[in-house]
Amino acid sequence: MMMPVAYASDNGVEIDMSGTVIASTCDVETADTLQTIFIGNFASTLFTTVGDVSPTADLLIRLNNCSSGISGATVTFSGTPDNDNNKLLALSDTSESGGMATGVGVEILDANKNSVAINADSESQPLKEGDNNTLTFFLRYKATKIPVTAGNASSVMYFDLSYQ
Repeated sequence: MMMPVAYASDNGVEIDMSGTVIASTCDVETADTLQTIFIGNFASTLFTTVGDVSPTADLLIRLNNCSSGISGATVTFSGTPDNDNNKLLALSDTSESGGMATGVGVEILDANKNSVAINADSESQPLKEGDNNTLTFFLRYKATKIPVTAGNASSVMYFDLSYQ
């Protein structure tokens, strides 16, 4: 019976590794990691032309324990883009009732009321060392096609922070 023979090579194996050592970041306020924001109830007749918008609702991200090496942060909101305007967040039938509104998406605005596209970085907002940092954003519905039909206007998005 023959047994296979194994040989060890004298040629060393090279393993390259890389990584990054980063400065400490900030802690997101626990209550802000899972938020439910009520944008409002609006008649479909509020939206008569593409681009019409609803009043805004506040979206606040509170940060604590920010290290001294951090001067600001950008936020990337991620989610499914609207089919008619890919800068807006698409509605999703979170109730699974089939009664979802159509013709609107969710627009994200920064503290200066400038639009922030879904799946793109916001402008950097300044942070100070320590606690009590608040990143301010706003949400509103925006008409993407006419007619807008009544129904559930819910959506889901996530956010990632990048520190400077």
